[in-house]
Amino acid sequence: MKDISRFFTIYWIIYFPTCIAYNDLPGFSSIDEVMTGILLVYTFMKYNNRSINRRPWKEFTVCIGLIAFYIVYSLLFGANVAGAVWLDLMQEIRPYAIIYCTWILNPRFTKKQKKWMLGTMVITLFSWIFYHPQTLDTQVEAEFPVLGQLAICTGMSWYLFTKETKRNRNIALLLVLTGMLAPKFKFMGEVVCFIAFVFFIKQRLNFKSPKTMIYVVLLVTVILMVTWTRFDAYYVSGLSNDELARPMTYKTSLRILWDYLPFGSGMGSFACNGAWKFFSPLYYKYNLTGIWGLSPEMGYFICDAYYPTLAQFGIVGVFFFCWFWKRRLATFDIIADMRYYRVAMITFCCLAIEQTADSSWLSGKGMGYCMLIALCLNANRNMMEQRRREEMRKKMLEKRRMAENSETEELKLAENIKS
Repeated sequence: MKDISRFFTIYWIIYFPTCIAYNDLPGFSSIDEVMTGILLVYTFMKYNNRSINRRPWKEFTVCIGLIAFYIVYSLLFGANVAGAVWLDLMQEIRPYAIIYCTWILNPRFTKKQKKWMLGTMVITLFSWIFYHPQTLDTQVEAEFPVLGQLAICTGMSWYLFTKETKRNRNIALLLVLTGMLAPKFKFMGEVVCFIAFVFFIKQRLNFKSPKTMIYVVLLVTVILMVTWTRFDAYYVSGLSNDELARPMTYKTSLRILWDYLPFGSGMGSFACNGAWKFFSPLYYKYNLTGIWGLSPEMGYFICDAYYPTLAQFGIVGVFFFCWFWKRRLATFDIIADMRYYRVAMITFCCLAIEQTADSSWLSGKGMGYCMLIALCLNANRNMMEQRRREEMRKKMLEKRRMAENSETEELKLAENIKS
């Protein structure tokens, strides 16, 4: 157990700055793939370790089987070349590998390890702001999605790894609000979710309860209010504009789902990095190359949102994606510790919002969310183990006390006999 937590502490300390904050620096472009590979190898090395959580292994095996099927399908029947398939594979497998491997390894950190991890995150956050001074320039209107992801992950980690006090909640909120220095509109929605769950929601959401539905409607309304300008531009009035990349990507993904029933157009064929680097024929087929940001020369908006990427996997892939998250939400719902429940739900909401206009689910930037989800999935198991250890310790202390009392009585009896 100690070696796993030690490994994961070092892993977190390396991963957070290199794969999330400074992934765009020279020499760091492939480090998230390397780190994912290291975690996978380490997890399989610990297969026989008694302290790991074996429960997710079966589901992880199913996930690997599904990915293997889509690799074969994409290579045989996919719309793009093999290079695109392999490039997309490295990204598609990453979030599931991070979640399942962290869930299986089940690291249980000491107070000292938590301090090291939080220290790394806070230093990384503020060093990133220092490295990008334009975030502090009020004359520059710029959006930095990485800053928002750094801020929200650091804030959630602070809330999770420290005692739940008013002071720590406020510090966590201040860390989250640093992302408002240069916010994306969707980040404002994530801030609303953080404030709602940490400061206002006192018990688990029961979606069969009218009270919960009122909370949900209010939360969605506030999120739409703070993000409406951009939401309307892309998903309401923007849907009628055939020259905008993001709305056209969404509309075309529905056509691909229908045209390539039931398994989709194959990996690396649409709305992903593989479709850009090995320019996918689908962009010619659906007349998208004339749209700014979707051309072979300038494909900056090809992997601009995650949800359209699901068209690659067809209706079957969409079903399994929804199945994955349905199972995660069911597990969140039975988390006993409210701190872990809140962080799990905030993380889910952040990812749900992020993927409307970002593909961080497939990039190193989103892996902080994945690690936090996995830690929350182990919350009940670790709580039960801790209670079991405490009960065993109490029993041992009781036995020792009884033995000492018995020994004392025997000594007294011996003294009485002598006298």
